[in-house]
Amino acid sequence: MTKGGYESLIGNTPLLYLPHISSLINDYITSKGGDPDNKFTRNPVRIFVKMENMNPGGTGKDRAARSMILASERSGDLPPPLSRYCNHQLIRGNRGYGDDKTNTTNNNTDTVNCTRNGDGEISPSLDFSNVDPSIHQAILIALHATKTHGIVIEGTSGSTGISLASLASPRGHGVIVVLPDDQSTQKSAFLKKLGCGVVVVKNCSISNPGHYVNVAKRVWELIEVERHYDAYYQKHVLREDCGSNSTLIKTPPKLLKAAFMNQFDNLANVVSHYTTTGPEIHSQLDGKVNAFVMSAGTGGTLVGVGGYLKEKWWENCRRKCQHQSTPPKIVLVDPPGSSLFNKVKYGVAYAPQQSERSLRRHRYDTLAEGIGLDRVTANFGLGCDEITW
Repeated sequence: MTKGGYESLIGNTPLLYLPHISSLINDYITSKGGDPDNKFTRNPVRIFVKMENMNPGGTGKDRAARSMILASERSGDLPPPLSRYCNHQLIRGNRGYGDDKTNTTNNNTDTVNCTRNGDGEISPSLDFSNVDPSIHQAILIALHATKTHGIVIEGTSGSTGISLASLASPRGHGVIVVLPDDQSTQKSAFLKKLGCGVVVVKNCSISNPGHYVNVAKRVWELIEVERHYDAYYQKHVLREDCGSNSTLIKTPPKLLKAAFMNQFDNLANVVSHYTTTGPEIHSQLDGKVNAFVMSAGTGGTLVGVGGYLKEKWWENCRRKCQHQSTPPKIVLVDPPGSSLFNKVKYGVAYAPQQSERSLRRHRYDTLAEGIGLDRVTANFGLGCDEITW
């Protein structure tokens, strides 16, 4: 991305030393007799916190969002962004998609009869009766918001959606976010203020088609795979001629490009932390890192940062300039009932709360949002063997 604006504030967050917590830990270690060589007196434990809340979106999700959008634009899943020098208005009017320039209907409803066109192709319908109303409304918001024909789609507990919207909208892309209903109402309200189409669904297991990630993927399929909204986009957004009469519309061009970010399994997520967050921490501590501790949502930060820190340790060992005798530990902290704990400790992603006779829709209650997954994501799985508990 071109530096400037929102994205120029992402990263390079400060590392804050916590003296009181550090002293409490050192006192505890000493009181338990865990300091026979007095090594903690000479080299006491020092706890630091990476202030990712100082990213413009308030979380480290800004890093992953930027990486995923850039990756999608490079791969062609999203159109190129708007130039900062253009007038940010999508050119309307006829763009030469057919010879028939006559529009004989002023029908602005969402239902138009369809037949086969002259080439024998089935013309698309503007009948959306089989689409959930909340999904349909969110898609329409994104269609009218995009200035590039591109739409970013994501299922998220909220923070990633805010980061995606803050980055994608200035680049000209529309945004659709699917949220579970156990998130704060402030998140959905804020996303709407950012111009997103927002869908709120019941919180349920990932195996359920109604899970927010699965619904987000379904939204992507409606736009990108089934091309369900091409005719609407041409007729009501671009306002181009749709055919010679009200019962026959020609096949519209496939202008729309929708990209499902899929942060849980999109490796652009873990790469963003391997290339930015990890190097920042390593530099800020002069390479002297004994442990990196955090929870796991997608697993991107834990694995990306942990992978970089361990790789640098081995690299310094080869150069014989390593000051630490052991590589840094990568430690997962998750709420009670987390199946990831058992995955790390025993190699099986299972928690007792998942037993058949006692299965509950919500296995635990926690004030923390977006962590405690019951599955191994592609990002987490990439470095699962290197994580301790």
